[in-house]
Amino acid sequence: MLTATHMAIEVPLPAPFLSGSFPRRQFAKGAFIKQPDDRSGNIYLIETGKVVPFFLGPQGQDVPFKELEAGDFVGDLSAFGSDEPATYFQAVEDTVVLVLNRGQFLEALRTVPEFAELVTKTLYSRLRIMKQLYIESRLLPMKARLYAELIRHAVRDARGRLRIVPAPTHAELARRIASQRETVTKQMSHLVKMGVIDNSAGYIEVADEAYLRSEIGKELGFLDFQ
Repeated sequence: MLTATHMAIEVPLPAPFLSGSFPRRQFAKGAFIKQPDDRSGNIYLIETGKVVPFFLGPQGQDVPFKELEAGDFVGDLSAFGSDEPATYFQAVEDTVVLVLNRGQFLEALRTVPEFAELVTKTLYSRLRIMKQLYIESRLLPMKARLYAELIRHAVRDARGRLRIVPAPTHAELARRIASQRETVTKQMSHLVKMGVIDNSAGYIEVADEAYLRSEIGKELGFLDFQ
């Protein structure tokens, strides 16, 4: 069995299909990997890079979902005949994917337990995130949704502090939490003045994670923020 390995993620690839490897495609930052009118039936396994899925509403407003990274799939729901309507998948950094057609994807699910486990875990992770975002959208005011997004989007450095590298624009943050750029700018400036975050080095460092979690906890009550 072949595996594609990136950042300690091992993706089982069934060897019989393409005599050694799946074809690779490269997408530059900003390119669309899949759009609603794509009828190819292909499923893309992200090897490196990041992809943001988003829904485009009838008035042109977009609703982004959780970013997809190495080991995630693009278009996997279409293999089951239920792809998301009007969903776009756009590379947010240079991205390399492995291309499987629908038959290969379904055959791997049936014959390779490790592959089936990977797909199951991927779908479970999406479901968990969607549940969390739904709860936040119903219970959290704007500033707490921003705090949650900062924590969710950050990665811990060697000192254990959360960092977002590179720093997203305020417009990007507003898009993620269904708010306005001006409102996000005001709240981010407030967090900087309080010393909760530091963005002086071109990235965002969360200096007081406990404060952000405490404010989120006040709104969620007995529910845990994950």
